[in-house]
Amino acid sequence: MRRRKRNPFVKAGVLCLALVLGLGAMGVGYAHWTDTLTIGGTVGTGEWELGGTPGFWKNWDSHNTYTENEIEGWLATIDSSSLWLDATTVEGMEAIFDDGEGGSPKSKFLRAYLATRLDVASGRLNTSTVHNVTGISGYGYLGLATPASATLTDIIVAIEDKEDTPPPSGPEYLIMKDVCDALNNLLI
Repeated sequence: MRRRKRNPFVKAGVLCLALVLGLGAMGVGYAHWTDTLTIGGTVGTGEWELGGTPGFWKNWDSHNTYTENEIEGWLATIDSSSLWLDATTVEGMEAIFDDGEGGSPKSKFLRAYLATRLDVASGRLNTSTVHNVTGISGYGYLGLATPASATLTDIIVAIEDKEDTPPPSGPEYLIMKDVCDALNNLLI
């Protein structure tokens, strides 16, 4: 009897079929054990504060960030709410900045404080941001209830309250100036 010769491709075909079935089974297994979960939500990055030094505000017309009308509008708002500051024009603002360069402790304070108030009015600083003033020498003079976590509003109110009390002395003006400088430069 003659033996029949097997086709050599049958073994290869069976092997290929086994591989295809095996890969299919792996795909089903993988799909069964993995899943996708979609979560909706909003991610906030917080607010970005810019600050602005007396030099920034004094040179407002060099960088064209704000118009004269915008600045004078802010100055009018500041004038109506501050016992310390009374500049309502860009020229008056520039005079305060000029007087504060190398001037008396009070004029140095007014220079820094006007920059702080302009930073707030323009939105460059947020009044609800928390600041730690404990690193500033003499910070206790302001009488903040929580100096390690005072908001900018707390700081401004404390400074405004000092105008109604006995006049500050030279060192006390410099404490308030240092607080304002730290705020303007985003150091606290």
